[in-house]
Amino acid sequence: MNILICDDQKAEAGRLAAMITSDNIKSVQFTNSKDALDYIRSGAAVDICFLDIIMPEMNGVTLAENLRSDGYSGEIVFLTSSNDFAHQSYQVRAFDYLLKPPTPEKVRDLLQALENNMKTADSSGLSVKTQAASSFILYRNISHIEVIDHAVYVRLINGAEIKVHTTFAEIAGQLLSDKRFIQCHRSYIVNMSDIEVVTDRQIVMQNGAKIPISRGFSQVKNEMMKWLFRGGGGIKKK
Repeated sequence: MNILICDDQKAEAGRLAAMITSDNIKSVQFTNSKDALDYIRSGAAVDICFLDIIMPEMNGVTLAENLRSDGYSGEIVFLTSSNDFAHQSYQVRAFDYLLKPPTPEKVRDLLQALENNMKTADSSGLSVKTQAASSFILYRNISHIEVIDHAVYVRLINGAEIKVHTTFAEIAGQLLSDKRFIQCHRSYIVNMSDIEVVTDRQIVMQNGAKIPISRGFSQVKNEMMKWLFRGGGGIKKK
């Protein structure tokens, strides 16, 4: 698991990080909400965010709201000195909150619950190579795939992009085996779960990206409507 901790008290962030250290957990720490937000917006893989509620400039709830608005679908756990934030936790679909100072037992139980939840969640994804390293991208975090000047880009729901060292055909072979993806143009594959609006010639993604539907793929509109009526997404037809 990749865990992000954001707490303006560096010592408290460090104590929590020490409690969650293990062979299968990697953690990063931030003492500033904006830095944590920028880190996730850069496309960094984060499965769980531990966010302190009371922080200057941008508190933990506002940070969580920004993350959800960006399309972050990982788990959020609030760090708080009181339990008066249940309503806000619900609004941003927080997994739980952890009372400060946390005990090793409470942290252990929470991590076990998070791990069990993640095992039953959608964990399928795309293995790709970038200039820096190999990466694994969860399908649920992908908005669409685009080819520009023979270069293939994975566009993420949070607005980040990853340039991958592979061919469009190779990526298409992986993505189109998953029912949520559909090709609408020779240079585009979209995640139907992230579609906002479908017109006769264009798809608008939830982040505002506009994807053309070419004549050769005109039948995909019907497939998108079937996806909608199966309960696969909130596509609007225009």
